[in-house]
Amino acid sequence: MGGLGIVADGSDGIGAGRRKVGAGPRRLDPARDAAILRATFDGLAELGYELLSMDDIATRAHVGKAAIYRRWSSKAEVTVAAMIWWREQMGAVTVPDTGSLRGDIEAIVAMVPKFDGDDRSTFGVLLGLANAARRDPELGAAIRDHALVRPRQAFREVLDRAVARGEIPSGRDLTLVPDVLHGMNALRLMTGQSIDRAYVRRVLEDIIVPLVTAPAPDEVGSGRPSRP
Repeated sequence: MGGLGIVADGSDGIGAGRRKVGAGPRRLDPARDAAILRATFDGLAELGYELLSMDDIATRAHVGKAAIYRRWSSKAEVTVAAMIWWREQMGAVTVPDTGSLRGDIEAIVAMVPKFDGDDRSTFGVLLGLANAARRDPELGAAIRDHALVRPRQAFREVLDRAVARGEIPSGRDLTLVPDVLHGMNALRLMTGQSIDRAYVRRVLEDIIVPLVTAPAPDEVGSGRPSRP
């Protein structure tokens, strides 16, 4: 969440190095995890995804290449883990239940990081990865299954809470609503503009909230029944 659409809490295992199945229960050194992820992100910023190699990451992190493979099975996986790690350094990623949709929206806006000049420059890394994912199915799948699944779920939880409170008509299909926010964020990045709190507030208050809280079609006499 937080306005970038690139967030995960690491609960699925990609965000932090763990021993593979059969290697024993001991957690790998988290300090080395961070060094590898930082090295990966720095390498992406300097070289881009296509030119960055596992050898480059190992050299930058001052570890053996085997240390990376004990944690992540491929360049695509460690790359996505680095994306997640970078966003988590910016602040909270879990939307609290404030008791109302409006309150939850305010919480989302408050979670948007205040990026400085260096942070904004890393948006180019995200754009480069989006472009690389078009040519690399493994990278595209890793982004979809790890970097995007959690923000979609988090926003859907906000919407589902609003349905339970009666703030959003029940039975409405909300499946694509999170992608409206994330898609607009992606367009913002593509045009070289920043994703700040004012922008996220406009999208949420002027587009998302009116969209999801509008009366169901059958309630306004359209003759078209709402989705089951």
